[in-house]
Amino acid sequence: MRIELLTSAKEFLVRTQSLRAADPFRTNILGSVATAVADGSLTYDEYRWWVLIDNQGQTIGAAMRTAPHGMVLSPMPMDVIADLARAVSLGDDELPSVSGPIAVVEKFVDVYRSTGSLGSHRRAELDDLSLLYALNELTMPSVKGEMSVASSEDFELILEWYMKFGKDAGVFMPNPQGSIKAGLGRNSYRFWSVDGEKVCLAGHAPLVDTPDGTVARIGPVYTPPGRRRNGYAGALTARLSQELVEQGAKAMLYTDAANPTSNSVYQRIGYELIDKNAMYKFVTENA
Repeated sequence: MRIELLTSAKEFLVRTQSLRAADPFRTNILGSVATAVADGSLTYDEYRWWVLIDNQGQTIGAAMRTAPHGMVLSPMPMDVIADLARAVSLGDDELPSVSGPIAVVEKFVDVYRSTGSLGSHRRAELDDLSLLYALNELTMPSVKGEMSVASSEDFELILEWYMKFGKDAGVFMPNPQGSIKAGLGRNSYRFWSVDGEKVCLAGHAPLVDTPDGTVARIGPVYTPPGRRRNGYAGALTARLSQELVEQGAKAMLYTDAANPTSNSVYQRIGYELIDKNAMYKFVTENA
């Protein structure tokens, strides 16, 4: 087995095609971010594109870091995670966090912190636990209102709700304006409106093409506090899911594992649990 650090998002997409086709949902973040970087719609401070290759030349794992964000891991055999952790300790020892399928991440953290590198002496804290859902059979709820497509005129409202979503969810958002402009550019935001008033926002990440089909990851989904518990988030997510499915995509999303309300909403409209996702952040002692 060997590990390669690539310099190109386009090469990363090509080299991970078979891996992403075999596990399109748990590799979707890797694919959507690399797609946005490759087409120029998103840029970051620095890039790390890792691929793990077995003795037959097949890609069996992948990881990326788009600074200032942390590292994202794909599913991979448990017996190769230690090699990746040691490579990262030598080639990217300042990573602020690591996320991915919970079993893979926990193994990575254990090995990384045993390497003795400067960065490995930091404390590892569980910062987020989320649930990955994929749409099975869509059930459309009956909720007053209608879906509409957001436009550039909605930028300020989207930004306001985007930031409130990030605060509620505890999500790190270093460049929200750039993310929103990119989303508007690919026509990915939708509103739910009641009597002409916008009451809920939903978006989706760049569509990710794999040899096994296209995958669409829905999010963020945000309803202002005064409009919650009316079914708007479920209705908007269902309608957006329907639109994406009609375009030939498979729909998926992440939820906060600690939020039973949102989890029950998505389950009722037809989403099924696939896996748990964990994020560990690295904290300097006494910081």
